[in-house]
Amino acid sequence: MSQLHDLYYFLFPTPLAAETAKELLRCLQGPRGAGRGGPMSLDRLHITLHYLGRFLSSIPREVIDLALAAGSAMDYEPFGVRLDVLQSRGGFEKGAFGTVELAPQAGAARELRGFQHALGNTMRRMGFAEIQSRSHFNPHMTLHYKHERIDRMVVAPVAWIVTQFALVDSLYGLGRHDVLARWTLKARQQVFLDW
Repeated sequence: MSQLHDLYYFLFPTPLAAETAKELLRCLQGPRGAGRGGPMSLDRLHITLHYLGRFLSSIPREVIDLALAAGSAMDYEPFGVRLDVLQSRGGFEKGAFGTVELAPQAGAARELRGFQHALGNTMRRMGFAEIQSRSHFNPHMTLHYKHERIDRMVVAPVAWIVTQFALVDSLYGLGRHDVLARWTLKARQQVFLDW
């Protein structure tokens, strides 16, 4: 059977932010527990910026080259991410399971949205089709894919400074993310020290 590959641009949290996010989920599970399928492992926590397509057996070299060129063409400064809303998506029917995710409060993701939009513009400029860059962006980090529904709640923030983004080959159904490339965001503003 052939393996399906999904190609994405991701933001990964710092190790400290990932551990903080997992601790929120551990506290949430309590005595009732979770549904089938465990929580996301620390190394798989991410924010999806753009989905570049699904491919059978392997990702064509020309698609990878285009994605690498777009990533390399990005010129963006580091910025902050703050996720402080724990919520469910799906699982509305009785006994059904949905996702549990961390998201920003309304209006609190301007910098994240700005970066995602700039990456989409760069992708189109480099030759990606309009439909290959997300026009609608709902920033979140999924903590669990099959959990009983929870009430939306504001929690202590999971926050970090984004200093890089990645191109990722996600092997569908295997729970594996292979990082194909990472790019560092560079501060352009000079820091002046007090003499």
